Amino acid sequence: MKPDLVRTYGSDPIAYSTLQPGLSYFETSFGYIAYQRAFGFDMTLGPPICAECDQAELIERFLRHHHRPIFFYVRKETADLITSLTGRRFHRSGMGIDKVLPLDVTTDEQHPRIRGALKKAKRGNLKILEVTPSELRPAERERINAITRSYLQKSAVQVEMRFINRPLSFVDDGFARMFVLQQGPEATVFGYAVLDPYFDNGRVQGYLLNLIRFEPTRLWGVYYSAVTMLSSLLKAEGLAQFSLGFCPLVEVNVDGCSPWLSRQMQWMERNCANIEYFARLREMKAAFPGLSPQRYFLTPSPWAVTAVLALIKASGVPFTEIIRESLSTT
Repeated sequence: MKPDLVRTYGSDPIAYSTLQPGLSYFETSFGYIAYQRAFGFDMTLGPPICAECDQAELIERFLRHHHRPIFFYVRKETADLITSLTGRRFHRSGMGIDKVLPLDVTTDEQHPRIRGALKKAKRGNLKILEVTPSELRPAERERINAITRSYLQKSAVQVEMRFINRPLSFVDDGFARMFVLQQGPEATVFGYAVLDPYFDNGRVQGYLLNLIRFEPTRLWGVYYSAVTMLSSLLKAEGLAQFSLGFCPLVEVNVDGCSPWLSRQMQWMERNCANIEYFARLREMKAAFPGLSPQRYFLTPSPWAVTAVLALIKASGVPFTEIIRESLSTT
């Protein structure tokens, strides 16, 4: 039933991630809320999956059964609705932006990094090929898994994150899509991308770039060229949007935030700006022109750290990884 509800009401790019294994659900006959319990809080993922006219009822029912929720990664309209239903019960703040590329807008201007990457991609014979995960042979699956291991070894956070990222799966449902990245005259597979759909009245309106991973390569600018190539492919299919996902602690909106929480979030934005993981995300996605909708969280605690710690726990990231990365930037 949940996949059917996502296809019908999953207009938010994160909606498909609510189907990942390991989440808990508050379910009704007309929709559900996905959440993860962490440090005594029930942290929700994105907006309720239901008709817009039923969101208030679903949130109110959820609140009657869950007394310490954190509403996480919601857009302004959902944050406004929760605020109208709960008054001052929750502290609210922006937490960063998504980057969404409108595919129905034509622009001839490209960032210099994108132009440079495309020239190198052409010389390096970079290609993107769509594959069906369930039909991959054992050796092909192992190649994908080896790319994942290599990527994580070089990553700032060397574990497989979940919750806000949907982990890699080879199970097909006919909606999520996988592409392999090939390079050179031998068309060697050195990376992959996974796109998750989001919907408008039951039809796919766009895809979220849920995962893009590749091994170390002499080919510069793989992210820029791969995103550009995927955008062209989706545009040719008549789709409206391509979401590059979340940029945490970027352009944090603290309008309507309490002074105490506002100061905390502004401090975090300033002090996390130089962490390599955050800085790299910001730099790569900023090269693409598009929309930047703000994401919000609402918490019963006036301390931003409670939401941060709950997110780290829900994501499955050991605190040793966070400490290691923080110390490496000091």
